[in-house]
Amino acid sequence: MAPVRFGIPLYEYQALDVIGPLDVIAGTSVSLLKHYEEGGFIRKGFHENGLELEFYHIIETTHKSKPKNLELENLDVVATVTTADCPQIDYLLFGGPLPTYKLSDEMNAFIKDRVAKNEIKTIFTTCTGAAVLAQTGLLDGKRATINPGLLDLVPQMYPAVKWADKSEKVNWVIDGNIWTANGACTGMDMFAHWLIQQCGEELAKFQFGTLGYAPRGIDGKLLDL
Repeated sequence: MAPVRFGIPLYEYQALDVIGPLDVIAGTSVSLLKHYEEGGFIRKGFHENGLELEFYHIIETTHKSKPKNLELENLDVVATVTTADCPQIDYLLFGGPLPTYKLSDEMNAFIKDRVAKNEIKTIFTTCTGAAVLAQTGLLDGKRATINPGLLDLVPQMYPAVKWADKSEKVNWVIDGNIWTANGACTGMDMFAHWLIQQCGEELAKFQFGTLGYAPRGIDGKLLDL
């Protein structure tokens, strides 16, 4: 099985915007499921629907040796790769920083280059991460959502994006290969939806159970699993 590679640009996002969605899917790792099988916790062969997951936390070339402090939680995070040595990736995830955050020219160019090479299957954003992606121009003409507190402001900041109206009452928006969630926890729900598509309901339900987590649908109602 080919690895499923997630790239996460590293900047001052809210920790849960990234850690929450990644934890939703991390427990479906084939190696972890095999470990459970060997311990007798799950049936043999359960790992066959799992994923070979790889996570790459990406930073600018001049900053790799410096931990990035996520100021809201006072948490230091160290990048695993730079824009120069990041391998081919399948997915991008943008966590949400302060609305005033400006993407660096180097990271902006890296993102657009990887998309132009057609290697990115899906781009995910959580909370204000949609405003980061909007800075690349990749959201122009696309439907998207963002933290509800910014829905009145972002049309002025990024008028080329088709921002969801508050009246739509959707927790995430899918437009082609771009998925945008309006918060950290709704980002987890969005990833739960993706996980069900990738691994099937049985494995996804097992993973949700290990987290004590009950995912909701796009309308905010609990899923019937």
